[in-house]
Amino acid sequence: MKIEKNFIVIEGLDGSGTSTQVKLLAENIPNSFMTYEPTDNEIGRIIRKILRKEISINYITLAYLFAADRAEHLYGKNGIIEKCSEGKIVICDRYLFSSLAYQSLNMDFEKVFELNKDFVLPRFVIFLNTSVYECMKRIQKRTNDREIFEEEGIQRQILENYRKTFNFLKDYGLNYYEINGDKGIKEILDMELDILKKENIL
Repeated sequence: MKIEKNFIVIEGLDGSGTSTQVKLLAENIPNSFMTYEPTDNEIGRIIRKILRKEISINYITLAYLFAADRAEHLYGKNGIIEKCSEGKIVICDRYLFSSLAYQSLNMDFEKVFELNKDFVLPRFVIFLNTSVYECMKRIQKRTNDREIFEEEGIQRQILENYRKTFNFLKDYGLNYYEINGDKGIKEILDMELDILKKENIL
């Protein structure tokens, strides 16, 4: 798997704080471009309807939709590869690591990997290791309408799948950092900025 040096990914469970941290990082990294998955293109919008339980489909179809959305996200107009080639630092809220952690709940891990193996890896990924208890508290505060994966038992399984994913991808050259997501927003940001300095991005 090729590594894209201008590409950074933030990962974590639902409610872990990835969206907040991606926004803050974009504010602190000169010449950066913030993005997320699922995207806001046509395929991504269908995925979001599925996650909100507005559409019901087979889990295999969902895995293919995520891969299709990712392909367009990477290679489409104004996509990740284009932005990286322009010299921008692309910061993405979730990426193929989420697919491996979430879709392998219902599919063989190897089959999910097969759908994603030709995509680039980021320069590094930061995993916000926020406790399941804290994630569920945050989810409960923001809405009463849970998405399809936002249940405590499911989140615990996803956490184990993340561990498997990061360990597996080390053999492909993945550069991985983990931060305690239970800490305060500013403290987490400071730790992320320290990583950026270590990686000579700041």
